[in-house]
Amino acid sequence: MSQSTLAHPGQPVMATSLENFFPGYFALVMATGIVSIGLFLWKYTLLAGIFLGLNVVFYAGLWVILILRIVKYPVIVWNDLHHPARGVTFLTLVAGNNVLGSQVAIIAGRMDIALIIWIVGFALWALILYTFFLVNILKEPKPELQQSISGAWLLIVVSTESVAVLGAVIANSSPFHWLIAFISLCSYMTGGMFYFVLIGLILYRWLFFSMKAETLTPPYWINMGAVAIISLAGSRLVMYARTHEELSQWANFIQAFTMFFWAFASWWIPLLFLMFAYRHFIARVPLKYDPQYWSMVFPLGMYGVCTFNYALITGFTFIKPISALFVILALMTWVIVLIGLFIDLFPTAKKP
Repeated sequence: MSQSTLAHPGQPVMATSLENFFPGYFALVMATGIVSIGLFLWKYTLLAGIFLGLNVVFYAGLWVILILRIVKYPVIVWNDLHHPARGVTFLTLVAGNNVLGSQVAIIAGRMDIALIIWIVGFALWALILYTFFLVNILKEPKPELQQSISGAWLLIVVSTESVAVLGAVIANSSPFHWLIAFISLCSYMTGGMFYFVLIGLILYRWLFFSMKAETLTPPYWINMGAVAIISLAGSRLVMYARTHEELSQWANFIQAFTMFFWAFASWWIPLLFLMFAYRHFIARVPLKYDPQYWSMVFPLGMYGVCTFNYALITGFTFIKPISALFVILALMTWVIVLIGLFIDLFPTAKKP
């Protein structure tokens, strides 16, 4: 998927106006949140708290932009929503919301606020996902596969699993913990099913259609990020199931299934780094800021966090250094992309 497929015709991906603002910008919240949680797991509590504060600002600011855009340009927002390539990026709103909720629960310890965020996230997930599916099922004519399918479609998985992750984190704090846990388990299974279907389509696209360097865009890192968040959801559900009778019989099954997903997430990593190197150092596609690069930060951080939690439930402590490495990589990538964002927002004044 080229960058142009995510922008309106004739417009750059980095939208400089409200009208053309990239609908997937909540990936910034996803990326910031997962880096923050990773830092907290490795005891960098002060830095994790700073990232939490930043993410609240990012989240609120992006909501203001989204609401203004809906009010001022409702037709354009609607066109974005039912576009096969752009529409799916609205699901970053769901995942960003739930990642922020996990931050609030894990770092701030405010389970009451996190519960409200989870309810909002579940409602947004149902609204956006069913709307996206409905309009794309009914629309005619259908787009060609290579023009629409991309790694961004795996946001369907990420958003679904984000409901499971946050639900598993907050379940113990609610008198309805059994219901939240049940919804989380269903979300875990549903997200896994979506992954099987969508990754098959993406691999079909890769293997049987032309793939130029320009089409190997950052959202393809979600190939790994989506399966990593399934692993995190599974790990969190195992933690819950081991202490609650109503899900105890599921603990061994979920743990075994989580091993399957964690292994597949690990398999993706060398291939994705090789593709990144080919795109920028061999094919020499310019390395410049694109809001889609937040979709690269999130998978790196998510793999670090899921590996940490997977090591906890299995006792595979020898893989914990991998978690530390990927949290550091995610932090470094976050800083680089943020610098790119500031350069893009405030370019150096050109000499006359």
